Amino acid sequence: MTQAPGRQIVVGVDGSAASAAAVRWAVREARLRRASVHLVCAYYTDTRLRAPYATRAWTRGDEPRAAAQASLDRAADLVRGALPPGRLIAELVDEPPAHALLERVAGAEMLVLGASRPAVPPGQPPLPIGPVARVCVRRAPCPVVMVAVGDAGSDEHVRPEAGSLAVSGGRHPAPPRLVPVSLG
Repeated sequence: MTQAPGRQIVVGVDGSAASAAAVRWAVREARLRRASVHLVCAYYTDTRLRAPYATRAWTRGDEPRAAAQASLDRAADLVRGALPPGRLIAELVDEPPAHALLERVAGAEMLVLGASRPAVPPGQPPLPIGPVARVCVRRAPCPVVMVAVGDAGSDEHVRPEAGSLAVSGGRHPAPPRLVPVSLG
């Protein structure tokens, strides 16, 4: 896939609250960097590679595509109006999510993903991240930012869980805040 010229922040979209938090964080970061936001919503309809224990929620015809399109539309609505025209790319793809994201981050400034892991008490080891995030953290050629839902309580104070600069409500990014991430 060829990427549009200029600075881009790629965001994984799956319709979850964590995904919405990642989109909001990426929009604020894109405004600081004068970058565009590339939303990627991947659904995968080839059931041959699906684990036998995986849920079969999407089994009929266009249901996976329609659900994914609805998720992408909701994410795009979060971005519209927050960025100048022409700085939003919304893409729906029928590919495995990790593959779709890694293909689209070539040349991007960062990849932003939502982390739906529950918070752990201070002093406890972090919980493992999901399989898509784990592959992206290991293989992405750019920084990967994981935004936790709990960090997204207010639009002005969303902080990444790990991997990049945070926006702390001011005009300048805060220093990096690294948090251990267990790859499982």
